[in-house]
Amino acid sequence: MKKTFLLSTFLLITNIVFSQGIIFEPTIEGAFQKAKATGKPVFVECYHPNCPICMALEPTLKKAEVGKYYNQTFINYKLNLSDAKQVAFLTKKKIYLPGFPLFIFFDKNQNILHHTDPVNTAKDLVQHGKDAMNPDVQTGASWKKYQAGNREISILSGLAYLLRITQDTTRNIQVANDLYAIYPKKQMNDKLSWFITKKCIMDLDNGFAEHWLNNVATAKNYEAEEGHAGNEMNSLGMLVQMAIYSPKASKYSLAKVNKLKNYMGVVGAAQYTTGATWQIECPALLREQGQDRAFAFLQNLINEQTQPQLLVYYVTFYNTNFPDGKYANNVRQWLTKARPQLRTEYDIANLNYESARLYKKAGDLTNAKKEIAIAKTNISSAKAKASDQNLKKLIVSIEASINKLAGEIK
Repeated sequence: MKKTFLLSTFLLITNIVFSQGIIFEPTIEGAFQKAKATGKPVFVECYHPNCPICMALEPTLKKAEVGKYYNQTFINYKLNLSDAKQVAFLTKKKIYLPGFPLFIFFDKNQNILHHTDPVNTAKDLVQHGKDAMNPDVQTGASWKKYQAGNREISILSGLAYLLRITQDTTRNIQVANDLYAIYPKKQMNDKLSWFITKKCIMDLDNGFAEHWLNNVATAKNYEAEEGHAGNEMNSLGMLVQMAIYSPKASKYSLAKVNKLKNYMGVVGAAQYTTGATWQIECPALLREQGQDRAFAFLQNLINEQTQPQLLVYYVTFYNTNFPDGKYANNVRQWLTKARPQLRTEYDIANLNYESARLYKKAGDLTNAKKEIAIAKTNISSAKAKASDQNLKKLIVSIEASINKLAGEIK
């Protein structure tokens, strides 16, 4: 009788567990601890509570057939993208989400097995889980397939998407370029091409990016059909932004800079063009038209500038990029304008440091040494008073730069 009762109780509990939707763990740490203990992979639903598509998934995630498969197969966790503490897990893993909702499946050691944009039916959600368990389909296995010579569109697009999520820019560009090379050019205006562009591409020089920046109206229609009106501007704007702030931007030609400025207009950001591109346009002018033209461009930016820290930053830019001290006297006026407005010892020490660099650039080592001495006094005072950890790091950095400069002009 006792055994019958226990068996009945077990069956009742089992039926309750598998007749409900997905059971989510309260913490990501707890989810991976359970994964270690059970050997199961971890399913993470990345969602935002203000995302209508994310919220539309909720009823499907609660369906019995979905819960049965996921609860048997995975340890599950809902990652709320509006919660900074939960997002910290993604930040630590260097995971970037081009969009949401996104399903990410990890092995017990926190390596990505698979990822996918969910399709909102019970059948599809279960299939997503099955794909995550299938080595022939897992996006996490696609790099090995790529290395082995597989150049199928599905493999390349899944891999490029994964490499964007994991912020592996070098490999992403390589794979995305291969993807563009094999993609049927007659189909460049189709939905898959647009999906690839907004999810997989990290480089504005890629053919997909170039195509869609010249076919925004079609992308706009696709996004409106999906209920994401305006998202085409966000996606294309992100590509333009990545190009402007990429490591190679400092080597762009004037023609490339002007193309970027035009694209900023295309994505509705024309009013921010000067602020976003001046640091790549000025070096291009230096290389192609000489420092007279480049300095005239920089001086034009300064004319209306009153913010003291930014004035000092322009001096930093001049000291770093211009070949000599031809315009040092003009630049010193920017420091003169900024100096009375600065209040903290750190900011004043930074100004003294850039002033010393400017004197050195002009060949005036006597005054450079005087500015270094003042900078050392101010930075020592700032160091003694600092309590904020971020400020302390900045102080250590500028102190090292001051000491390095002092050693150069003994």
